[in-house]
Amino acid sequence: MIFKGLFVQTEPSRRRYGLAFLIGIISGVVSGFVKWGAEVPLPPRTILDGRAEFNPPYLFLRDYLGIDPTATVYTFSEHIINPVMVTHVIFSVVFAIGYCVVAERFPKVKLWQGVMAGIIATVVVHGISFPLLGLTPPLTMLPLDEYISEIFGHIVWFWSIEIIRRDLRNRITHEPDAEVPLTAPYR
Repeated sequence: MIFKGLFVQTEPSRRRYGLAFLIGIISGVVSGFVKWGAEVPLPPRTILDGRAEFNPPYLFLRDYLGIDPTATVYTFSEHIINPVMVTHVIFSVVFAIGYCVVAERFPKVKLWQGVMAGIIATVVVHGISFPLLGLTPPLTMLPLDEYISEIFGHIVWFWSIEIIRRDLRNRITHEPDAEVPLTAPYR
């Protein structure tokens, strides 16, 4: 079964929490652009219902943090940019730090190279949290396109976090991940 040993923990002496935090920042920034880019071919919200303009990050900033996203614009290469999309990168850094730190202790979080974490994030954030906070309509009112876009985007997002996490951790420590014995011939 997939979830057998879900809470098996790594040897405490092999954990590198400080490094995981640093790698979380790096992988969060890069994967934030991956997530953002995944929305180009598969936009998550339709134009007709107005939710493309007032997306969950916009509403979160406005309604929960009291920040007016329309007042904070900047210009780059003659384009007016609304930095509300930067919230994708900020949220990505937060999630990546959490993922990388948890992966040091609970290796099953890396199941399917992070794909399972992406699916879980989609369910918890878009399926439960956003509707409860009023940032999206109830799930029954969302178009299929939004489900497809968010699931695909989160899978690719967490997969990119895991690829960066594993590569940087292994390169910096010169060791395999904490759950892999140092004597393993395939490390």
